[in-house]
Amino acid sequence: MKLLKIIGPFLCFLLVMLTASCAPIKTLEVWKDETYTKTPRKILLLVLTKRENIRRQSENVLSNQLAKKGIEAIAGYKVLPNPGEAPDREVIEAKVRELGVDSVLVAHSIGQQAITNHQYGGVILGGVAVYDGGWYGYGYGYTYNREYDSDLFIISTKLYDVDGKKPVWSYLTQIKVDGSREKAVNMLIPTIVEEMEKSQLLQ
Repeated sequence: MKLLKIIGPFLCFLLVMLTASCAPIKTLEVWKDETYTKTPRKILLLVLTKRENIRRQSENVLSNQLAKKGIEAIAGYKVLPNPGEAPDREVIEAKVRELGVDSVLVAHSIGQQAITNHQYGGVILGGVAVYDGGWYGYGYGYTYNREYDSDLFIISTKLYDVDGKKPVWSYLTQIKVDGSREKAVNMLIPTIVEEMEKSQLLQ
């Protein structure tokens, strides 16, 4: 009986940890610039991936989810050619001006091994903080922007303020893909929108 009292709390803790580790989606880090007090009204969505079908699905689902929150969200594939892994900054800047968007939401996979070196928005991961050079500053991620055969992916999602030309919110998440990637997209997108709500970006 004494042994049960001693190891009981440990077993409960272990059970909770095992349950959490099996969860298909795990939040790794959420950051928001506390000086940013605006509410995005018109967002350009960019999902950077080699797979055009995944890009279209992701941007469509994101657009629909944000529309329910009163946000005008433009799927990038409808106004820009597939940027793949290396979007042309000048092309995107021109399209941002043309559309009159106030924010750009960028999501892409940074693989599995990138987590120890992934730095963003002034949040420190791995010991050294590296800041982006503007809202179009995707370059830092491409060292790690690889897709693995594994079914475990790290997804980086960032919101950039066009006027301030800087990231104002970022969300790093791990997702375990047991089936199709299309199914995983449908699971992940609501989580991204939910985190945006928690960060008071959607009002």
